[in-house]
Amino acid sequence: MRVELLERHVFERLKSGDGRRPALLSLGLARGDRMRALTRRPDTMGLLALLLDRIEDTLRTEDRYAVVSVDEIWVVLDDAPGESIVRLAASALRSAIEGFYPGRHDDGTEWSVPVRVSIGGAWIDRPLRAPSDLILSAGRAFAEARGAEDRIVILPASEDQHHSRARLESRVRAALAGNELELWYQPQVQMPGRHCGAVEGLIRWPNQAPDQPNVNPAMLVAVCEETGLIGELTRFNLNTALRNLMTWQSLGIELQVSLNLSARTLEDANFPTMVSQACETWGVDAKALLFELTESSIARNEKTSIEFMHQLRALGCELAIDDFGTGYSSFAYLRSFPVNELKIDRAFIREVTQQVGDRRIVKALIEVAHAFGLRALAEGVEDADTVTLLGTLGIDAIQGWYFAKAMPASELPTWLARFNAQGQRVAETLGTA
Repeated sequence: MRVELLERHVFERLKSGDGRRPALLSLGLARGDRMRALTRRPDTMGLLALLLDRIEDTLRTEDRYAVVSVDEIWVVLDDAPGESIVRLAASALRSAIEGFYPGRHDDGTEWSVPVRVSIGGAWIDRPLRAPSDLILSAGRAFAEARGAEDRIVILPASEDQHHSRARLESRVRAALAGNELELWYQPQVQMPGRHCGAVEGLIRWPNQAPDQPNVNPAMLVAVCEETGLIGELTRFNLNTALRNLMTWQSLGIELQVSLNLSARTLEDANFPTMVSQACETWGVDAKALLFELTESSIARNEKTSIEFMHQLRALGCELAIDDFGTGYSSFAYLRSFPVNELKIDRAFIREVTQQVGDRRIVKALIEVAHAFGLRALAEGVEDADTVTLLGTLGIDAIQGWYFAKAMPASELPTWLARFNAQGQRVAETLGTA
């Protein structure tokens, strides 16, 4: 079904008066065929056809879908009166879609493409006048879903949605002005010695008003990007990280802190100068900073991105490509961009001990990183078996709940002392110290 017909279908449902409440799901696809540079690209439309077959098998006969692009699909649930039903449908679609898709290239060689999906959904909690209310709410939910832990966000769609968003924006502005936000740190453990010398800084809003809806980190970042506050949030992250680094260095703790950069920050020509001035203010060498850039943000403007990255590298900062393999991966990037590290997305790590295809992809990504002289870091590691397997595959660093969740800056020194002492004993036992 074409998008305009899907919108008409929603409009007719809203006006029918039969009591049914349509819900809209926006499915964003992260497809691994974008990184297939070793052989000829697979048939993109053939892959899409396989995806649509799985969607059709999951939906009810009365539900509808439309292909917005090769990376986005809209689904209208004919009647979904509550959030729990919409979330259940989204979870079923995610389970059906995610996985590996086999096929052949034109030259007869076989390929296997991993697909990951983020889903934003909107359901009707009160009468609406137009399908645009549903569509806008689903779009906002999808923007938040890309950073959510399970990559699914469901929001109510109502005519006063923009008022709710305005109130949320006001809360975020007040939180930034009132120093309510914090930067927590998740350890990154170097292998094979299991020593922690780096952490990732993650934004947190720990003490929100109990009478207000909770704002998760993904929603916080999405609001900042939509409302032009992302520059202020980035400055907060940078200065907080440098202040913490200064404190840790005074305790004899040497760490590197990685920070995520928004696509909008890559367009800010003044950001490298701001980094230089902030490092000078806090008395911290820029080499203690690593900035993570997503593939999609790099792809928006390669020329600007290359210049931006070289300026940061000239200061001494390091750079990493986040979620490598899930978006717009190209080995050409690794020749052109001055990066130091590839972060392998958790989508490939989650079942690496069970799925042969996942192991092959992770092994290939590690080998590609090493071929270009880069470090390979695995995200989302949650069990000992995965740590052991990644070690045999040659991973350089591991990040995930198995070792530690993100923690406040004040708790990190104690954790580091205990963990690195254990790692030293392990290294001595293995003879790698």
